[in-house]
Formats: sequence, structure tokens, C-alpha cells
Amino acid sequence: METQSKKVEISTSIVLKTIVILLGVWFLFLVRDIIILLFIAVIIAASIDPAVDYLQKKKVPRSAGAMLIYVILFSILALIISFMVPSIVNQFHDFSQNSSQYFGDFGGAINSSQNSGINRIIQGIANNIESSFTNISKNIFSKTLGVFSGLLSVVVVFSMAFYMVMEESGIKKFIVSIMPEKNKTYAASLTDRIEGKIGKWMLGQLFLMLVIFVLDFIGLYLVGVPYPLLLAIFAGILEVVPYVGPIISAVPGIILGFLVSPTVGMLAFVVYLIAQQFESHVVIPLTMKKAVGLNPVVTIVAILIGFKLAGVLGAIISVPAATAVSLVVNDLMEK
Repeated sequence: METQSKKVEISTSIVLKTIVILLGVWFLFLVRDIIILLFIAVIIAASIDPAVDYLQKKKVPRSAGAMLIYVILFSILALIISFMVPSIVNQFHDFSQNSSQYFGDFGGAINSSQNSGINRIIQGIANNIESSFTNISKNIFSKTLGVFSGLLSVVVVFSMAFYMVMEESGIKKFIVSIMPEKNKTYAASLTDRIEGKIGKWMLGQLFLMLVIFVLDFIGLYLVGVPYPLLLAIFAGILEVVPYVGPIISAVPGIILGFLVSPTVGMLAFVVYLIAQQFESHVVIPLTMKKAVGLNPVVTIVAILIGFKLAGVLGAIISVPAATAVSLVVNDLMEK
């Protein structure tokens, strides 16, 4: 009887723990958007924390140092936007005016294809893209609400990051405060390592985006591809998604190049290829390998999982999240 009683108690305990874990996972899934915003705030805080630490050593209060970094960053961003926006607007307006012609030429080229199955598939894709540009002015109200929601999220993220940085070791103190007493020491050590890797990843990622933007803009401009500024910005933004982003960003530039002439299309392909080879063999080894150190397969799987769970934002933060998880897994394997 006593043995049966113990079995019942153990079974009940396991069932209850399983239920609690499942409820916790379900709750985290429900609030995943909030968790993503919090994680982005941690990434930003980890990126600017070293600069704030440096200013603190120079007798600048942390709150003033964090505010100074924000002012510098947003001033640089505003300066860049003021120079680039007129060209971006002109190129986008020109592209929207000529989109029907471009997609018509693309459809005509496809119609000459010998393979009717591929013809129908690609023609359908071209029609969908063209209809997207045609209907871009619809649903203005919902799009406006989306813009305001996005701006609110940006304000919330930068506000959280500011308060994390304002207090010395703010990120670590926050993480440690929610951990059980027996795990506080390990949590502090783990947070320091994760914060260091995420900070390096963020700075390295910004550098990669800048390099790809500059290389693609110069290359596409020189070979005569239309709208080089828009295409370069598109490539720079998608650089935040490893492996997949560069492939996607190359497609519109190559298509536009072939619509000009086969020679320009091939040259556009060469431009993207050279930029990616330079990034893979020169820039990434210098900036990202030590910061992240993830296997390419693990990185791709993490991106797919992130995209499935939270869309584009999930894909963007999947790499630093996977880096943090890999540190925990390595610690568990060593025990």
C-alpha cells in the first residue's frame, strides 16, 4: 500500500508539473509580441551599454550618457534620412509610374518561354506583384493604424532600453531579480555573456548592413540597373536575415537588370555575387563569427522557427535568441 501511495504521489506531482509547464508555454505564446519587444529592447540596451559605461568612467551620469547616445544616434539617422529621402521618393514614384510597363515586359518575356507550366506559375507571380502595387493605396485607414502601432512599439522599445541602460548592470539586475535564489549567481554570469554576444552581434549586423548597402548601390549604379538606391536600401535591410535575406534582395535587382538588357542583368547578378562573396569571406569573419558562432544549419532553422512564431520580427531576432539558447545548452552539456 505504501509503495502504491508513493507512486500515486509521484505521478500526481509529474502531472501537475507538466500542466504548469504547458500553461507557461501557452502563456508565453499568447504574449509573444510583448516578449519580442522586450528582447529587442535588451538588444538595443546591450549595444549601447558599453558606450554608456565609457561615459560613466568619464564622470558622465548614466542617465545623461544614455540620453546623449540616443541624441547622437537619432541625429545621425535624421541626417541620413534628410539626404536620402528626396532620392528615395523620386525613385519610388518613378518606379510606381513605370511598374505596369516593367511587369508587362516581364510577362512578355515569360510568354516567349517554351515551358507552359513554368510560364503559368511565373506569370501568376508577376500578376500578383503588379496587383500589389496597383492596390497599394487601398485600406489607407488600416495602414495608418498600423503605422501608429509601429511607432508606438518603437517608442516603447527605446524607452525600455533607456531604463535598462540608465541603471548600471540594469539588464543583469532585471534578469537576476526574477530568478530563484539558488540560480542567481549563474544567471548573473550567463546574462553577462549573453549581453556581450548580443552587443557584438548588433554592432556587427549594423556594419554588415552598411557594407552591403554601399557595395550594392555603387555596383548597381555603375552597371546601369534602374533605382539603385531603392534596391541597395532593400538589400541592406534584408541583410538582417542571414543567408535568406541576401538571396531575396538580389531577385528584384537582377530582374530589373534583365528588363534593361541581358548584359545589364548578368552584370547585376555579378554585382550581388561579388558583394556577398566579399561579405562572406572578409566582413563576416572579422565581425560576426566570434560574436555569434552558430552553425549555419542552426541559424537557418532558428530563422524559420522565428518567422513561424512571430513573422518578420521573429526572424530578425531569431539569431541573437538562438545565440542565448546555445550558451545555456552548452552550460548544461558541460555539467
